[in-house]
Amino acid sequence: MATVSKNEGFTSTEKNKLKRELTLLPLFGLIYFTVCGGAFGAEPMVGLSGPGLALLLMVVTPLIFSIPNMLMVREMQSMMPVEGGYYHWTKQAFGPFVGFMAGWMNWVVSWVDVSIYPVWMAWYLSYFIPQLSDGATIFGVDFSGSFLSWLVAATLIILISLLNVRGARLSGLTTNWLGIFMIIPLLIMSGFGIYAGISSGTPLRLDFLAGGAEVNSTNLLAALSVGVYVAMWNFMGWELPAAAGDEIKEPKKTYPKAMVLVLFAAILSYSVPTIAGLWGGADIDGSHQMWGIEEYNEGEGIGVVLAENGVTESQIIEWGADPATDAGWEFPTIAHKIGDNIAGKDSNLSYFLGSIVGISAILSMIGLFIGNGLGGTRVPYAMAEDGMMPKWLNKVHPKYGTPWVSILICGAFFLVFSTSAFQSLVVIDVFLNMLVLMAEIFALVVLRIKRPELPRNRVPGGVFGLIYIVIAPLSIIVLAIVSQVVDYGWQGAIGWGLIAMAIGAILYFPIRKWVKKDIPDVDPYVLNES
Repeated sequence: MATVSKNEGFTSTEKNKLKRELTLLPLFGLIYFTVCGGAFGAEPMVGLSGPGLALLLMVVTPLIFSIPNMLMVREMQSMMPVEGGYYHWTKQAFGPFVGFMAGWMNWVVSWVDVSIYPVWMAWYLSYFIPQLSDGATIFGVDFSGSFLSWLVAATLIILISLLNVRGARLSGLTTNWLGIFMIIPLLIMSGFGIYAGISSGTPLRLDFLAGGAEVNSTNLLAALSVGVYVAMWNFMGWELPAAAGDEIKEPKKTYPKAMVLVLFAAILSYSVPTIAGLWGGADIDGSHQMWGIEEYNEGEGIGVVLAENGVTESQIIEWGADPATDAGWEFPTIAHKIGDNIAGKDSNLSYFLGSIVGISAILSMIGLFIGNGLGGTRVPYAMAEDGMMPKWLNKVHPKYGTPWVSILICGAFFLVFSTSAFQSLVVIDVFLNMLVLMAEIFALVVLRIKRPELPRNRVPGGVFGLIYIVIAPLSIIVLAIVSQVVDYGWQGAIGWGLIAMAIGAILYFPIRKWVKKDIPDVDPYVLNES
């Protein structure tokens, strides 16, 4: 009589508790807030690359980066629509070590990347509560602004982690409501901006490159190297919610539909407010160069930064900013400028538009935390189910049908990495994320060769379609890594990433020997519709 391992049933028992609750609408919300999150993030494209090029990239980037990724995800997810997503894709193509490294690397990325959104939420909230930046005395005790900001961020992390435990559907529906209330202020701002442009009687005229620079090979290459990187970052993340594959209803049909809807929503979310801002008053005499510019050091002002681009202090003052103290313009400031153009400087309309778009930014950061956090919390569960993480990460809540232990552990990591001590490590996410994305793309090709008999939603176009979805995004990925090296140096952009990879590689062998033991591999090709 054959003996059965005591671990033989531990994975299937927990997996069967997962609830398939994600229908099209909540899944749309989760993917939208993974990929996009409103207009926020478009500002640096305008300020660094130029208005015309920025708008062109908002249309072209989906063609050369997003659509190839969507087609890749569509094919891979149709073969393996299970919890863990890309962990299983890369494992089936390249073996357990590469699969483990892909899961490990993107999990590490989630610690530093996902945790930054609550921090940014607190930063936007300081627009309304200055104590979050200036500090305050509470019950006779002095608290710094940074501590109070972290306290707000930590509160959000705890609340959203508990929401996530309650169910993926509830999290998705929350993003739907957040999206509605986030987009309304942007639509109001856009309406006023377009009205201001039309009432001025002047057609929309955009400098193609920042500051009206001459369009030549040197200037164009410099603008593209920055603009393409930012545009890529604003249109990526299509594969991350696939990690919740066992929580999606009819995943082979629902996921592709949601991606298509998100693509159109993302393009409109970036382009319409950008056009309205440029036409409505935030591009007077070349002031678009203020958009999204960051200080070298906090409190230093952007005069030093813009001086390198040939912008004088008198120009910055003419645009209504202080070169010694002011930062670049984000959409709340851009909305304020639209109000200035319509009703006069610092008018009630200016403060109204700036305030409601500030609220929109806060809601966007909350949505981005929910959307990006979903994939990050599911991967350790899927790896534990496969025996490649400690067993206790495999536990599924008996009532809510979610991997609650994995969610809470990830929440604890988010709390730690949201502190200022770790925020500088966010630069590693580009290098690690791009490596995993490359592995996913090549996994599609390898599985076409290794498992040609498997049913899948193939990338259309035959060989040419396959070449398109491989070459187009790889060119952007290489450019992104090079751009990071130029900005942060080898140690900053890649050094910490290599350390994270080395830790993962070292952990793999004891996990494989002592944790995996006789736990059977998950069969990712079996769709459990229960």
